[in-house]
Amino acid sequence: MRKIQFLFLFALGLLISCQKEENKKETIQYPNQDAPLALLMREMFLDMEEMKEGIVEGKKIKSYLEKHKELLTAKPTDAKVKTEQFNTMGMAYLANLRTLEESSEDALLDNYKSVVSTCLACHTSYCPGPVKRINLLKLE
Repeated sequence: MRKIQFLFLFALGLLISCQKEENKKETIQYPNQDAPLALLMREMFLDMEEMKEGIVEGKKIKSYLEKHKELLTAKPTDAKVKTEQFNTMGMAYLANLRTLEESSEDALLDNYKSVVSTCLACHTSYCPGPVKRINLLKLE
């Protein structure tokens, strides 16, 4: 009788563990993978990493303004995101980016920090998922 109970409990445990494996969700690195705005934002992050590296190494940074202007027109995953506040924050980002690109060497670091702060301010209101990643762009 104990053997039957043991086999039953073992089989039940095996069945439950198999069900848990089936119910596990696949980790999705980019939940908004196909939206043009999401794709652009990922490129913008890479551009910012390149700017950060250039500033740290004392190199002249290249211009990304024309490319980043697309954030105002790129289609988002959720159309409700494109509010007046989104556009205002987008324009603020672009203004800070222009200032950074036109910076003297002395003002480069402070203007870079302003651009990163603008990214953080917007992502605090919209799509907070990337905030942790944007924090990696900070320079002290």
